[in-house]
Amino acid sequence: MTRDADDAFAELTARMRAGATPPPVPAPASAPPPPAVPSRAAAPPPVRPAPAAPPRPAAPPPPAAARPLPRTPPRPRHAATPFPELPDAEIGSVEIHVRRPAPWRRAAAWAVDLLPFATACAALVSWLAGQAAAVRPSSGGMEGVLDLLAREQVTAASIAGALFLALFSYGTLAHALGGTTLGKWLFHLKVVGPDGARPSLTRSAVRSALAGLSFALLGLGFLLALFTRSGRAMHDLLARTWVVEAP
Repeated sequence: MTRDADDAFAELTARMRAGATPPPVPAPASAPPPPAVPSRAAAPPPVRPAPAAPPRPAAPPPPAAARPLPRTPPRPRHAATPFPELPDAEIGSVEIHVRRPAPWRRAAAWAVDLLPFATACAALVSWLAGQAAAVRPSSGGMEGVLDLLAREQVTAASIAGALFLALFSYGTLAHALGGTTLGKWLFHLKVVGPDGARPSLTRSAVRSALAGLSFALLGLGFLLALFTRSGRAMHDLLARTWVVEAP
């Protein structure tokens, strides 16, 4: 190998002396570039979606404009009467204007309503007086009737019960169906409840039963209508009814 190098060096020197251009020295072969190594950069973390904001509560609707309450029309002025008007009965927002009737009209209505029952009682008493005279000729008239009723207590109780039942049925049905009886209709009177209409069947029945109590107290329950401002008897006060003038 040294000899070959010396020969090459001698040949090169001879060419330089002759003025010839030396041959190009081949460049040593460069080593191939190393293979590209992929970078091991850290992968970016996954992007998480932002949590959704909670829904906002719906705004309350704007308050409705307040409606003005209707004004009550002025009450008509009636002709002056010796009896004051009844206080207005109010149920909710309903106003009821009623007038107290004169006492003589109520008394006349009672007389008309009791006339059929009084006639029946008079006929019954007359028949009992005849029966008493037949049993005891010495005892006649009212004394004989009382003596007969004292001896026949069951009969007396039955007669009193039948009379009360007849008055109770008459008053209850008449007031519940029409708000008035025959006597009240003739004198333009009617019975109303707290709402200004005719009383219900239940309220009318309670009023009729309490009317019997007013009669049992020697009629003092009826006389109370002369001293109350509203003209109501005891059974009207307890049953919450009014006897008023019918239109």
